[in-house]
Amino acid sequence: MPGLWIHCAISKKRTGEDFKELHQWIDEPYKEKGMNHRAIRHFYNLKDEKTIKEYWNKKGNKGEIAVVEWLFHIALDNLNTAFKMDKKTYGKKASNYFEFGLTESSRYVCFDFDCLSDMELERRFKGFQAKNEYA
Repeated sequence: MPGLWIHCAISKKRTGEDFKELHQWIDEPYKEKGMNHRAIRHFYNLKDEKTIKEYWNKKGNKGEIAVVEWLFHIALDNLNTAFKMDKKTYGKKASNYFEFGLTESSRYVCFDFDCLSDMELERRFKGFQAKNEYA
């Protein structure tokens, strides 16, 4: 699964804040449950949404933003697992890159997969290189 630093870097790029405390809270059960920690705090539910909103609203009215970052954390973890399974299933034909977009009304969805070289990935992501500041 993506490490803390990856989740934080993405939140920082999206919001200007890394939400480190949120990402640590999401993954906290890992210490006790290992990979099974995803049974906790890793699916959308009203209880966790309320907990996150209330806590982050007390920290500066950022509850709505924190909920969105929680959902992106969960989505990224699952995409990471899918990419690993893709590689195991398809080998060299596995995808390591995708683009996704949809309209607010969900009438139009764009989803494109590809297998790119490291050099092409670097070219596409030039200017956004996350650094592990959280090790």
